[in-house]
Amino acid sequence: MPRSILFLLFLFSSLGSFGQITQTIRGKVVDAVSQRGLPGASVVVLDTSTFIGSASDVDGGFKLENVPIGRVSLKVSFIGYEDQFLQNLVLNPSKQMVLNIQLQEKINSVEEVVIKAERNQGEALNEMAIISARAFSVEETRRFAGSWQDPARAAAAYAGVSGGSDERNDIIIRGNSPTAVLWRLEDINIPNPNHLSFSGSTGGPVSILNNNMLSNSDFFTGAFPAEYGNANAGAFDLNLRRGNNEKREYYFQLGLAGLEFGLEGPFTKNHPASYLASYRYSTMAIIGLMGIDFGISAIPNYQDLTFVVDIPTQKKAGRFTLWGIGGLSSIHITDNPGFNDGNSEKRDQKLGSDMGAAGLTQLIFLGEKTSLKTTIAVTGLHQWQTKNIIEETDSTSETYLETYNKHITLGASIHSQLNTKLSARSNIRTGIIYDQKFISFVDSTIDLNSGLYYVNFNLKDNYGLAQVYSQFHHRFSEKTSGSAGVHAQMSTLNTSFAIEPRVAFKWAPHRRHAFSVGSGMHSQMLPALTYFFQSYLPTENHYITTNRNVGFTRSVHAIVGYDWTIIPKLRLKLEGYYQYLYKIPIEPTPSYFSMANAGASIGDVQVSDSLVNKGTGENIGIELTIEKFFDRGYYFLLTGSLYNSTYKGSDGVRRNTAFNGNYNLSALGGYEFKISKKNTLAFDSKITWTGGARYVPIDIDASVAQQETVRDYSRAYEAKYKDYFRMDLKATIVFNGKRASHSLALDFQNVTNTKNIFSQIFNSDTGQLETKYQLGFLPLVYYRVEF
Repeated sequence: MPRSILFLLFLFSSLGSFGQITQTIRGKVVDAVSQRGLPGASVVVLDTSTFIGSASDVDGGFKLENVPIGRVSLKVSFIGYEDQFLQNLVLNPSKQMVLNIQLQEKINSVEEVVIKAERNQGEALNEMAIISARAFSVEETRRFAGSWQDPARAAAAYAGVSGGSDERNDIIIRGNSPTAVLWRLEDINIPNPNHLSFSGSTGGPVSILNNNMLSNSDFFTGAFPAEYGNANAGAFDLNLRRGNNEKREYYFQLGLAGLEFGLEGPFTKNHPASYLASYRYSTMAIIGLMGIDFGISAIPNYQDLTFVVDIPTQKKAGRFTLWGIGGLSSIHITDNPGFNDGNSEKRDQKLGSDMGAAGLTQLIFLGEKTSLKTTIAVTGLHQWQTKNIIEETDSTSETYLETYNKHITLGASIHSQLNTKLSARSNIRTGIIYDQKFISFVDSTIDLNSGLYYVNFNLKDNYGLAQVYSQFHHRFSEKTSGSAGVHAQMSTLNTSFAIEPRVAFKWAPHRRHAFSVGSGMHSQMLPALTYFFQSYLPTENHYITTNRNVGFTRSVHAIVGYDWTIIPKLRLKLEGYYQYLYKIPIEPTPSYFSMANAGASIGDVQVSDSLVNKGTGENIGIELTIEKFFDRGYYFLLTGSLYNSTYKGSDGVRRNTAFNGNYNLSALGGYEFKISKKNTLAFDSKITWTGGARYVPIDIDASVAQQETVRDYSRAYEAKYKDYFRMDLKATIVFNGKRASHSLALDFQNVTNTKNIFSQIFNSDTGQLETKYQLGFLPLVYYRVEF
């Protein structure tokens, strides 16, 4: 290592090393079910030379001052409640740590409770979730190599989950379509929270969700609790954190993903209200405006904003929270040879998407054991695209419009949830959700043979989705617990209706072993553009919508699980599952087509007319997780899945789905070194190995004859591309000063520069197949300062 680098490391590691730097930890201790504050709870810092502890006040609030920065562990206890251990929290000098700690009321013994508190790490925050669920923290999205600080990309490391491609963050759960995933933020079902998204999709290249603004959240992969509906695969239940209401704090971050600035603090010193806001702008767009040439014709331009205003009021009025996220994005692609069909014409393409969601939440207590939480919100999604074809000869150049679309969906939503703690053993949760959508779709495409434009959409309409649910959780003993509930939903578009029972149980015969089982029925509406797809009737010279009466896609989940705490901080988890999907929309005449494959290609979700709910599908698999939670400077997470995902279209042939890779393997881990009392150096790595993507093969003879890509749909998804493999490495160094914390991260993605196949087309000029590959080696740099 060059002497200059050694000198810089020594210099930075010496920053702030003279004298101990401390910070404040504060927050609130509440009952996990009623959310009432617990007065007199004990909060103690573990593993310190001097005692640092405090008792919570009448509202459950606590404050620990002069806590040394670095990794901190806490023990929280209250008479009649299970102890809670919070391990290896990161405390830095520039930011107070504000915690909301939930304690579970005891039933019987104390001995098992302490062990159980250790085992709860990684389990879902929602106590109704017993199986196929886990909590994920903001630290994980920052720490995992190759995650781009994106919750969806970080979730791809979990068992049963894989990414759709390097270019986007769509996630595939247990062989299901990525369109079957629910995104929920602050109890509101939100539209696709990603930049440069396509109609009907749930992913995109860059997430609008800012991990600097998120609190710990939940992720579900099957048989989820009754409060989650309109999803067949899984759900993200995300929470925004609240701002510091005692001290103003700031951060600045620069990386390839964007230039970002955030701030938070109290409005006044005499009121507990707080604000939190963050803004980000595309780094590549900024550099492009400076006239610097990247050597590429398409530079993504995006920006996003997130804010939270938290206003505690008098106890009778409750707590109000105003929140919102929004993003604008666009890209202009020039000199782009036609890739979808293999023709050699040049494309001049512009596309983009704008997304927003804002809401007002009220949390009010109705007595000692009941709370009511109500959120009203507005949402919006605008996705657009224009594509010009440029035909050039030796002497002429002609440009004409090939595709134009503009899809706008505005929404108004309400979610009201009543929580009642019946006893230390039992609680019940009941709620209603209503989403009203107002759509405006315009979409037309030219027929290259006739030169005529065909209109797929040209309409305005509205529809609603009403959901109600009730769920009951009971702890039979310290060893056994269960939850049961029912979810019902109805669409006002065509009065489709579904009643969905859900049930799950957990039995822990030994303090280190637990068995669980869960089952549930689920249903989901199709992407909105499917219902309003228009078919032209030439004899009558007008368009009709033939999919308006298509019903929900439905599924039944059955899951069994085993959880073994090998030693504290190390667990093994095994789950087996079977999912039966039915009433999947398919074409009425014999065809391979099924909405089970929606989202298989980049672009707007493929639709067809005159769909009928007669398709079926099956997903079956087994998953293994071996996880070492962060402790003593290191962690690792090993996950593996073996699965099979199939479907039947109207031709009656059982085929692989487009997402049937058959196996996934992920191995990630990291180690954190202390290079001084206050500064750290961390190395993280991740290896991903999955079965190759399924594809529809190209008919070479037909392609040569027609001089464009012609696919053989009779053999749809029989074959796979070669396996996907990728290795990511990340190094992060943190320098803690007295008033500021600096971090510098180098994230090397696909360090082996593996050529993973993205797609293949027929090139009419060469008469050969051409292969497009996913991202090669990509180095990313992040710098962050908090002050």
